Amino acid sequence: SLATPWGGDAMAEYGVKQSPAVIPSWIDMQPEGDFIQSLYRKKMPDSVSFYMFYGHRGSRNPLRSNNDGTITLSSLLDRRPQADAKMSYAFDEDHTSIIYSKEVVDQYNTIINTFDAKHRASPHPSVGYTKLNFTYNYPGDNAQSWAKLILRTTIGKKQTETVVGLGPDDNGKVLGPFPCGNYSVGIVAEGVKPQKKWVSVSIESNHTNELNFVFSPDGMISGYITTAIKEENKVIGMPGWEYRPEDNTIQLHSVTVKGAGVNRTLYPLKGEGFKWSDLEISRKDYCYNGYIRFFGLPAGEYELIVKAEGHKTFVKNRLLVIPGKERAFEFYELTPEK
Repeated sequence: SLATPWGGDAMAEYGVKQSPAVIPSWIDMQPEGDFIQSLYRKKMPDSVSFYMFYGHRGSRNPLRSNNDGTITLSSLLDRRPQADAKMSYAFDEDHTSIIYSKEVVDQYNTIINTFDAKHRASPHPSVGYTKLNFTYNYPGDNAQSWAKLILRTTIGKKQTETVVGLGPDDNGKVLGPFPCGNYSVGIVAEGVKPQKKWVSVSIESNHTNELNFVFSPDGMISGYITTAIKEENKVIGMPGWEYRPEDNTIQLHSVTVKGAGVNRTLYPLKGEGFKWSDLEISRKDYCYNGYIRFFGLPAGEYELIVKAEGHKTFVKNRLLVIPGKERAFEFYELTPEK
């Protein structure tokens, strides 16, 4: 599937309920409607090899439910089809550019050619696989959150990046196929950090290499800072957080976190060179377009202080951090001064 709204579109549901004239496709696209629900009444047959392709380009990063310019990532990455998919591939493309992307076409051809070779006894294409293994170096309930595996390689003079979605049960899973070549591979997940930031792997034709990661606990605070919506401006039936406009016009001055012996202040990153995967792998705190991420926090309670142009200083107390445990992503609404 390519950029498919597997979870429907809440805006379609809003249109059905509120619009005087309803477009028939809106009815089918309602998240709780009969059409979307009918997709999951039966499990996909084992004989079907199902792969998910989606894009995450936009003003937000792919760690949270934003969109590809048209469809929300929460719909593109609905966990019901992910459970049936052999692989879930993410690309730095939007809802339109994904159709024309060379990296997307190359990965698509890799899958098709592998299937063709297997069923027609033709020469095996130049593709390979990797087996992912991960362990935890601390005791307790180490159920993994939904993680992202990041694969980088260089084709010609261009560095390409593919992101593979991982489920909690993917330990020991064989991933691929991937085009042959030398890759740098990293992994990111909530509440933990890998002991190695990047692992080099050579993917060879008709061969499966192993990737091994060891997770250590990591305390994190993540969130999105936005302007509070006045009650009189809220529309009845309008979708919640995930369907807010993606343009964040708030001008942040600083974001500070205090507690457990920590006192750190972030200032907004600016420019087009922002690359979320570099910061996630390096575990470097960042603030970009309203998104904040603090890494390496000891266990304890924290205070968050946000200062922004034309808004009252925002203070959030008693933010509990437990390294090794996934912490809920939060939205912080700032009140305008006037």
